[in-house]
Order: sequence, then C-alpha cells, then structure tokens
Amino acid sequence: MELEEVKTLKDYLQIARRRKYTIILPMLALLILSIVVAIVLPPVFRSKATILIEQQHIPSDLVRSTVISFADERIRQIEQKLMTVDNLNKIIEKFGLYPNEKNIVNSSDLAEQFRASTTLALINADVIGQGRSSKATLAFTLSFDHKDGVIAQKVTNELVTLFLDENIRSRTERAEESTKFLQEEAEKFKLEIQRIENQIADYKEKYSNSLPELLTVNVSSIARIENNLQQLHMQEKMLEERRISLNNQLSTTNPVIVDANGNNIKVESRASLEAEYRSLLKKYSSTHPDVKALKRRIDGYEEQKDPDQVDINNPVYLQIQSELSIASIEQRELAQQKAAFTEQLKKLEVNVSQTHQVERGYYDLMRDLDNHKAKYNELKSKSLEAKLSQNLEVEQKAEKFSLLEPPRVPEKPEKPNRIKILFLGFLASIASGLGAGFAAEMMDNSIRNHTALTYLLGVEPLVVIPYIENQEDLARSRRNKINFTLLGLFLVIGTAVAIHFFYMPLDMLAGKVSNRLSTLF
Repeated sequence: MELEEVKTLKDYLQIARRRKYTIILPMLALLILSIVVAIVLPPVFRSKATILIEQQHIPSDLVRSTVISFADERIRQIEQKLMTVDNLNKIIEKFGLYPNEKNIVNSSDLAEQFRASTTLALINADVIGQGRSSKATLAFTLSFDHKDGVIAQKVTNELVTLFLDENIRSRTERAEESTKFLQEEAEKFKLEIQRIENQIADYKEKYSNSLPELLTVNVSSIARIENNLQQLHMQEKMLEERRISLNNQLSTTNPVIVDANGNNIKVESRASLEAEYRSLLKKYSSTHPDVKALKRRIDGYEEQKDPDQVDINNPVYLQIQSELSIASIEQRELAQQKAAFTEQLKKLEVNVSQTHQVERGYYDLMRDLDNHKAKYNELKSKSLEAKLSQNLEVEQKAEKFSLLEPPRVPEKPEKPNRIKILFLGFLASIASGLGAGFAAEMMDNSIRNHTALTYLLGVEPLVVIPYIENQEDLARSRRNKINFTLLGLFLVIGTAVAIHFFYMPLDMLAGKVSNRLSTLF
C-alpha cells in the first residue's frame, strides 16, 4: 500500500520558521519598493469642467434649426477638429507643457501625450419617445491631467473655451451654408424660369396664329370667310348673268352715229357680233351654217369706224355699255376679294391643322414653367426659413453648449492611488515571500521528520527521537519573536501613518522627491 505524504499545520509552521529569511527578505524588498514607488510617483491633478447641452429656447414648431445632427455626434466632430496636431501644439506652446519632452520627441508624440491626458465623457440619460427607450446626451465633461493643478485648470479652461467657440462657429457656419445653398438653388430656378418664359414668348411669336386659345377664333373666322365666299360666289354668278343679259341687249341694240354729212350709219360692233355668236351657240352647234357664217364675220371683222371715235347718239346703247363696264369692274373686284378670302382661308386652315401639335409643345412648356415656379416658391420659402434659423443660431437661441461647472484648481490629486499601490505592494510582498519560501522548500530534498521518512521507505521507524533545544536555541527563538513583533509593529504603524498623511503630506513629499529626481537626472 502506497502512503501519501500529508502536511499538517505544524509542518507548515516549521517550514515558515525554517525559511523565515527566505520569506522575509523578498517580502521586505518588495514592500519597500512599493513604498518607494508610492512616494516617488508624481501626483497627477485633474481639472474637470461640465458642459450642459441646452435645448432650443424657441419651440421647434415655430422655428426649425437647420443643424439636425445629434449632440453626441456633434461633440465628437468638434473633438476631432480641435484635437489635431497643430491645435494641440499651439496649446502646448501656450502653456509650456512637457518642457523636458520637447527636445526628445516630435510634435506628433507630444500631441498624442496631450490626447492621453485629455478625457471627454458623455453624460447620457434614458428617455422614452414613441414607445421606445433610447439614450439622450444631456451634458459632457471635459478634463485634463497634469502634475501642476493650476496648469491643469488653465488647459481645461482653454479646451472648454475652444469647444464652446467651435460649437457656435460650426452651427452658425452650417446655418449659413444651408441658407446660401437654398438661395443659390432658388436663383438657379429663377434663371430657368426666365429661360422657359423666353422660350414660351418665342414659341408664341412663332406660332402666334396657331395657339390653343385662338382655336375658337380661327374656327369662327373660317366659318365667316366660307360664308363670305359663298356670298361672293352668288354675287359673281348674279353678275355673270347680268353681263350676259347686257351683252344680249347690246347685241340687239344698234348705235346710231352721225357722219359729217348728217347721215345715220348703222355700225356693227365686234362686241355685238360676239354676243350674237354666244347666243347662237346656245341654240345650235358650232357646225351650224349660221354659227359658222357669224364666226367668219367675227374672224374677218375689221372696224372701219370705231364707235368710240364717233359720236353715238343712241342713249340705250350708251347705257348698256356703261353698265357692262361697271359689271366688268365689279367682277374684277369680286375676283380679287374671292382670291383674298381664299388665301386667308388657306392660312386659317393651316393654323387650325397645326393647333394640336402646337398645343402639345405649348402645354409642355407651360407645364415645365409651372413645375419650376412651384419649386422656386418652395425654395424661396425654405430659404426664408433657413435665414430665420441662421438668425436663431447667431443670437444663440437654438441648441447650445453652456458651461455648467467651470474648471477649478484641483485640491487633491487624481492619481496615483497611493493607498492602492501600498495595499497591492503589501499583498504582492506577502505572496512573493511565501512563494520564495515554498519554492526553496520544494527544491530542498532533505528529510525533516519521520513522516517524510515513512513516506519514502513505506514503513514506520521503530523509534523517533525529538529535537532537544538547548539554551542557545531558546535565546535565538526569543530574539526572533522580538524581531518579528517589532517588524509587525513597524508595518502597522507605517501603514497607519501613510493612510493618515496620504492626502497632503505624502503628496507633498512625493512632489518634492520627484522634483529632486528630475533636477538630478
């Protein structure tokens, strides 16, 4: 049967007594090191400011802001704009930060160190809107860490000023950009409206007689002209019948002229022969002997005496001739009127035939004009609203950042947490001492008691002789007890003193030590 080595509390106490120096020395070294670290680490002061996000003073139903981004998004955007290398180096140069590091690292590393010392934290709250829970940013804090509390307060105040100014500038700039954009777009639509109006004017001038609104007038004009043409046709027909009648009368009437001897001479005029010829054609064909004879007379007619050159004393003949002349003149006038009306009718018919095509193009232009006017009016209205919103931003009546808690000079350092360092150092020192003792014991192969011998041999020894202490052992034991008691009292008193003087004296001491070290090195 294999035996197991089981250590009792007495065994562990013997190990601790046997390895007391192996345990105590690392423990003291680490404890002293943690104390030195807690004292030497320079204090870092934090100056913090709280900035409240105030909602718009005027109800948004009356005036809407053109800045529609969320507060947290805008805060992060401002942070990115301000935390550039150039801006941060200006702040570093202004307040003389990191004088020892300037000759060692470049400007980008200095800016990164500045960013690491700056903290921006949002203060959110749960809000319920439209049946859903969401986060709303009510405020944010801005802080800066530095070993000098006054400088930390000044830098924090500078950052707060930059944040507030940048917020006003960015909001005003956005409002101005919105107003400018809407005004430019409205101006573009205005020019487009003018262009379309010019197109409509040219279109109307080109198709002035074929516009849709003139369709009724053109149709009525066509009806009126057609009526006039019918009347002219009737007049022309009546006039033609009258001329025929007059020619017939003229052919049957002989003019009487008086020669130099006072004799009456019957003169056949060519007009009377032609009238007689037309009258015979109505009765007979062109091959009739009488018709052919009259035709030969007309072809071989030679006026020996022109009735116009002699005195005609037959008043009936003169009357018929006058009426024929008047009828010819009226017939020519009727023909001219008929030609004019016909030409006008053709134009009106062309205008009417083009009306539907012209109407399509005209209505397309008018529709474009109406759409552009509607969009122009909409843009003008939005431009006025944007201008009002711009005034809202300029007068700071919209959402704004207001300083709720200004940065103050810190009275206590933010870090390091010296109590925590001491406590962790104390725990680490205990752990390291016990670990060192346990490791030394594990590496030692010596047999210390009969239990280990029994474990190795598998049998129990016959006799166990205990260790006999002499006077020297007793004296050494008493000295060790006194030393351990004094060491424990020292640790307890040192811890109490450190806790009691932590806030001011220890930091002052640490500051002096760190300043002394920086002077030396």
